[in-house]
Formats: sequence, structure tokens, C-alpha cells
Amino acid sequence: MTVQSLPSVRVVEVGPRDGLQNIRESIPTSTKLELIRRLEGTGLSTIELTSVVSPRVIPQLADCRDVLGDEDVRRMSGKDLRLPVLVPNVKGLNIAIQHGVKEIAVFISATEGFSKANINCSVEQGIERAKNVASLALKSNIAVRGYVSCIFADPYDGPTQPSSVLRCVKELLDAGCYEVSLGDTLGVGSPSNVRSLITYLLNNNISAEKLAGHFHDTYGQAVANVWEAYNCGLQVFDSSIAGLGGCPFAPGAKGNVASEDLVYMFHNAGINTGVDLSKLVETGVWISEQLSRTNGSRAGTALAVKSKAMSSRKSKPPEDPSLQWDLAKETEGLQLHHSGVNLKIILNRPKNGNALTAPMISDLTSVVTDASKDPQISRIIITGNGKFFCTGMDLGKGSTPVAQGGSTSDAQFRRLSGLFEAIDQSPKVTIACLNGPAFGGGVGLAFSCDMRLGTRDASVTLSEVKLGLCPATISKYVIREWGVAFAREAMLSARPVSVEELRARGLISDVADDAEQLRTRLDMFLSRLKVASPDASRMSKELVRLGWAYGGGEEQVDGIKGLFEEMMRPAADGAHGVKEFQAGRKVDWDAFTQGTSKSKL
Repeated sequence: MTVQSLPSVRVVEVGPRDGLQNIRESIPTSTKLELIRRLEGTGLSTIELTSVVSPRVIPQLADCRDVLGDEDVRRMSGKDLRLPVLVPNVKGLNIAIQHGVKEIAVFISATEGFSKANINCSVEQGIERAKNVASLALKSNIAVRGYVSCIFADPYDGPTQPSSVLRCVKELLDAGCYEVSLGDTLGVGSPSNVRSLITYLLNNNISAEKLAGHFHDTYGQAVANVWEAYNCGLQVFDSSIAGLGGCPFAPGAKGNVASEDLVYMFHNAGINTGVDLSKLVETGVWISEQLSRTNGSRAGTALAVKSKAMSSRKSKPPEDPSLQWDLAKETEGLQLHHSGVNLKIILNRPKNGNALTAPMISDLTSVVTDASKDPQISRIIITGNGKFFCTGMDLGKGSTPVAQGGSTSDAQFRRLSGLFEAIDQSPKVTIACLNGPAFGGGVGLAFSCDMRLGTRDASVTLSEVKLGLCPATISKYVIREWGVAFAREAMLSARPVSVEELRARGLISDVADDAEQLRTRLDMFLSRLKVASPDASRMSKELVRLGWAYGGGEEQVDGIKGLFEEMMRPAADGAHGVKEFQAGRKVDWDAFTQGTSKSKL
């Protein structure tokens, strides 16, 4: 058999479920969602999301509904990507169905002791339970995958008989499982055990195409076991990023074979997995840092060190992305800086948390309105000095309009509504840079903008209910960007929402370690936006507005037609852009806007 003819392998990533379930410290849901997002980016074709299990049994997975209900997860499920969810019973299946799950996994133990400890029933009862769940799932057009645990040994009963494994595999296949994963739950197997068991199953009319391998690495044999199973005909293997894992009911069992180790081994043998190993390594390093745990992947650790060393040896330093910012104007509470076609507005009341006074609101509205009319400005950035982005309305004694009522209330409503409307309706690209926490009206500033960047310690808090208030003027922007359910929960709980959670929900474009790095990230972000025509950006914003305000209505249809006609005009940006494209040249739209041959950025 030549290298070119070696059959490819499908990797089933179980890190988000099997990898995390045994960790005692509570892991934020946002971290789990970010892990799933990063894993998707590696090219994996199967990612096991979570388990719909009692929080009393597996506290770490108590947030399974939040994971399944996440918008990004729902988006992924629409792609050619398997996202199985482990369900122990019919109740779990019903929850999975409610969340639109398209594939589940059922599990049984080949041994009595582990079955009683893990799912509190005998093997026979476990089989019947799994068959019942599988039958109901198939009737709902949900694919079913099967697991058999303790294929070599049971922590309570000792060695497992191959006939017990065979019985379980047959039962699951007969129940409609499209494949059955063989789990060495204790990680005690070695290649000779693997070959012996698989040969036994194949000789008893079990097709290798219906089997997958699930090997833990307690005795350091997992990679060798995978290779042996592959040579026996198996082509599907479960693995966990950074070697995370273990079983709550198998004391001493280590994590699954590390995904990085598995992919490295197969790629080194010329066997395709469809996975981007470099991105997988980056993800393993990231999740290990997030969990403050040692990376369990030998290949991942070695490749990460090698990659870092190669980067440090590059003779040519990376191009400095820093922009030249010039202070153009300073008012009481605001600083205005220019860099080419970019205007940066800095809230400058750091001792007061950049709280918005009435003069600040008026000045800020005027600056945004004037910039929106200036053909030499393409982007408006709002950020702050000090520890806070913006703490909202100034509530200091003698300055707050709260509890004044009448004309004072009306004036403040007009000021705030006018400010957020000016930002939201601006034809320019608006970007909020959260240099720190935002509260109340500060959240409105951030989410009336088109895009956001933030520091790792930034957060947003809709804290109004704590003061007997409600986020009135900012609500339409928050609800539009966050979605109804998330916005409602955040408003009613008044909890701080971390920048990582916002990023996991697609609400933050980039996260920096600190304020200094945020400035650099902003400059890099602005430099990348030079590829976008300011007029096309304006029209794209209008398309989004039409979809939000008039989705499916005549206004949207008329608006789209008008924009189409506008972009096709001979004098439009599109004429220049297409001409440059035909000539094989990239357009620097910042330079084009400034009317120079070279951008001042």
C-alpha cells in the first residue's frame, strides 16, 4: 500500500464535553463557547459540544442549555459539521430536541460495576435505556452515535470480557447508531489488547466502518493504541484538545489522547485528517492557559515552542502598525485626535470614570454630527482615558438630572437620544474601544457603534436596576446587538458581562491584554480597514439597517434597489474599485479618500 492510498481519518473532538467534565473549578460558559469556536476554525468535522446531564452529577456541564442555545453554535449546526451531544435519558433528549440538536450520543458500559457507578443501573437496564433514547431520536430525524465504556477493564469489576463488548456493540448498532466508539475508559489498554479486541469484533461480523476508537492516556499508550486500531481498519478516533479529560467515575483515569498528538502522528504518516495542525496547536495552548493547566499534548507543546522560536528568529521585524495621531482639539471632557481619515474621540474625565455630563453629551453629539458630514473622515473611534471606558450618566450631587422630572427630564432624554442616534445613524464606520469597564450609558455608547474592541479586563454592566432605573435610551441598541433573551437577562440581573463573553457571542472584534496593547490593536484594525471603500461601507450599513428595521417588507426591497442603483453609477466608488481590480491593483481607499497617491496613515 502506497502512502497516497492510505485511507483518511475522521477526528471526533470531545474536548468541550469529555475534556472539561472532570474539572472541578467552574469554567465560564464564554470560555467553553470560545473553545468550540476555535475548534471549528481548525477544520474539525465533528465536535462533541456538551452533555445534557443533571448538574448534580456533572456540575461542570450545568450550562449545557446555554451552550446549545448560543447563536454561534446554532450557526455552526447549519454547516457540514457534526455537533453531537451526549444524552443519558429521554429527559436529556427532549432538551436536546428543544435546542435543535441534530445529533446525539448514547452510552452504555460493558461492565456492571461501572454501569452502576456511572448511570446507576445494570448493563441490561443501560442497554434498554440507550435503545429507547435512540429510537425516539431517530423518529425525530436525529442521528445517533454510540459509546461503549470500559472495553478492557472496569475500576470495580476488573478485566472486561470481549463477549461483553461485542454484545454492547451489537445492541447499539441494532438500535440504529451509525457508529460505536470503543472506550478504554481507564486507559489501561495496550496495542496487543487493541488488536485482540478489534480482531474479535471483526470476526464476529462487526464492520470496521461502524467502529471508532476512544483511548485514554493513563499509561501513555493512547497514541500507540490509535495507530494499532487504524492498522486494524478503524478510521474514526475520538480525541481531546491538549489531552484534557478523565472520568468522574473512574478514579485515576487520565485524559483522552491529545488531538494534537493524534493529528501530528497521522500527518507525519501522510494520512489526511482535514485538520489544520497549527491552529489546533494554538487552540491547545490557549485552552491550557485559560484553565491554568499544563498542556497534556506532547506534540502540541513541542510544536508551540518551535513556532515561538521560529518567530523570534525572523530577521525582518514586523511592520510597525502604529499610526501618527495628532491632537486636533480639546474640550472639557473630550480630546479629539486625527490620523489620516480617522477621528479618535477620547472621553477625558478619568477621575470621574468618564461619566457623561450634559456639556459632554452635547459636545460629543456635535463632534459626531460634524464628522459624519466631513468627506475627509471615514471612521470615528470612541474610547476613554483611565480605568473606565464610560460609567454612564453623571450621577454626582448637583449634576444629575435624575429625580428632577419635568423639563429637566425631557432635556436629558433629548440629549441622550440625540447622541446615540447620531452615532447609530452616522454614515461613517464607528468603532468603540473599551479601555475598561462600561456602565449604563457607556454601554449605549459602545453598542450604538458598528464594531468594538476591548481590553481583557473590560466588561459591560447594565446596572440601572440597582438604582431603580432602566436602560431606556440605550435599550434599542443593546437589544438589537445582543438579542432579546441575552439583553433581558443582563438588564434584570445587572451582572457584569465580560469582554470574553461578548467576544464569544460575536459582539467584540478583538481583545487586547491592556490599554497599551489596545491602542496598537486599534491601529492594526484601522489599517486593515483601508481595503473598504467609505461609500461602500456606508451602503453596507444601510443594508443592515434595512434588514433590522424592515426585514421582509417593501421598505427593505425599495431600499435595496436604491442602493443597487447608487453603487452602479458611473461616478460611484465601485467604478474606481472595479477599474483597479481589472488592472490587477489593490485599492488603498484611505489614500483615495484623501486624494493622494499615498495614505497618511
